[in-house]
Amino acid sequence: MPAYKILVVDDDYASRLMLKRALEEHQYKVVLASSGQDALNLIESESFDLVLTDLIMGGISGIELIRQLNERKVDVASILLTGHASIETAVEAIRLGASDYLLKPINLGELQIRVKRAFERTELERRLYEAERKLTYNATIATANHEINQPLTVIISAIDMVKMELQKIGATNQRLTNYLQLMHKSSHRIANILRKLREISTPKIQEVPLGMKMIEIKEDRKRVQSPGDNRYVLVIEDEENLRHIMQSVLDAESYKVILAETAREGIDLYRADKHLIEVVVLDFNLPDADGLRVLQELRNIDENVKVILTSGFAVDKSIQQALDEGALHFLRKPFDREQILEAVKKVYAYQPSSPEETANKTQ
Repeated sequence: MPAYKILVVDDDYASRLMLKRALEEHQYKVVLASSGQDALNLIESESFDLVLTDLIMGGISGIELIRQLNERKVDVASILLTGHASIETAVEAIRLGASDYLLKPINLGELQIRVKRAFERTELERRLYEAERKLTYNATIATANHEINQPLTVIISAIDMVKMELQKIGATNQRLTNYLQLMHKSSHRIANILRKLREISTPKIQEVPLGMKMIEIKEDRKRVQSPGDNRYVLVIEDEENLRHIMQSVLDAESYKVILAETAREGIDLYRADKHLIEVVVLDFNLPDADGLRVLQELRNIDENVKVILTSGFAVDKSIQQALDEGALHFLRKPFDREQILEAVKKVYAYQPSSPEETANKTQ
């Protein structure tokens, strides 16, 4: 049992001594105060787990003491002792923050029960506070990951695009190249910091490696080697800058890109152009729907839809479920130009196994 510290406040010497002895028998550490003012002075310099105070005292009464503790936001439980019982006094004491109320003459057995109950309540409140604080912290970390990883993806991909454009025009500016490399390293450093924070906040979270496919990829070589084809990719992403940088990256590789800002817009576009769209790049955390529901609606339109999931949040059960239900690939934000192109290339070329091939594998 923790060594709880109790402040006993009573202007009667015999009562103080009796309470001290009774409480010390149960291994509590007890400090005595003969008035409300003495109690306030002690509380300013020491911390206590419980204040046990008489109601009627000269100067500051027990009710006033509890009132001041409440106003000063002192984190301490309190029990009011009195031989002048009334319903009004009990209600007022509880309203002001007292944990309990006990009548004089004190039954020592009942006193121990009330004190133990006060500490149990304090411990429960502490655990609830810690749980709430942890939930708030975890939610903050998750939101920060998502909100920062979105622009990080844009920055990293934009750096790659600048490098590519410089190569196209044959520019060889070493200083500019060094600056771009520094920006690239710094961006990935931020991403690693966010990852570590995420791992601290949710150490048991499931990790799906970048590029992990839940089903076997079988490539059609002709499709991979025909860059002149009209290869349509639907990008469903609510972040405007990220939509446009992904469009630039894919346009540069001769993909035809269709953009959607919301889940509903993306579903409607796929329904209208499913005969053209080969790959869907789907942000898993859209404002109007979660990615799992969007995937399910896309598969209701065409069960063979090829979907790449992206997310700046930690991997959770819903992403794993989406992969199990037919999504072909997952990319965690931030990702760079090469990662998104590699994912689109492989998923674009994916051909599901025929029933005969599936049967042969099971034999």
